Amino acid sequence: MSKSEFNNGRIVGLAISKERGTKKGSIEFVRLVENSGIEGDAHRDSYREVSLLSIEERDKIALKKLKPGEAAENILIEGIKNLSEIKKGEKILLGESAILEVLQVGKETHDSPIHRFTGRPVLPTVGVFCRVLKGGTVRIGDKVRVV
Repeated sequence: MSKSEFNNGRIVGLAISKERGTKKGSIEFVRLVENSGIEGDAHRDSYREVSLLSIEERDKIALKKLKPGEAAENILIEGIKNLSEIKKGEKILLGESAILEVLQVGKETHDSPIHRFTGRPVLPTVGVFCRVLKGGTVRIGDKVRVV
């Protein structure tokens, strides 16, 4: 896959939750904090600070139509159909200045309220988990690209 295929994304959903293992609630913007995660999210200060999901990949897997955050992702993007092909260590620019580093693609599957809600696990195969290298505020509609 060429880098140009990773440079046409945009944020279509942002979500946080106060507790792990619960559906995240949609919000209009998030504040990314360097080496910490998303302000107000339960995964802040954990190994997987921020989760990203491509709406195209999510919709191929989920058994029902989902709203942003219902597959437990923090950031839902469109326009990068094969986000799960990104490599560990690559950087993702969100908006004008926030930068994430990819730590892993997918995660171990386990039974959770999210999996029961979506009808099957989504993040184990297509979720991208990152840490915040450079913080900033990102909003729905901001551009997403691999740098």
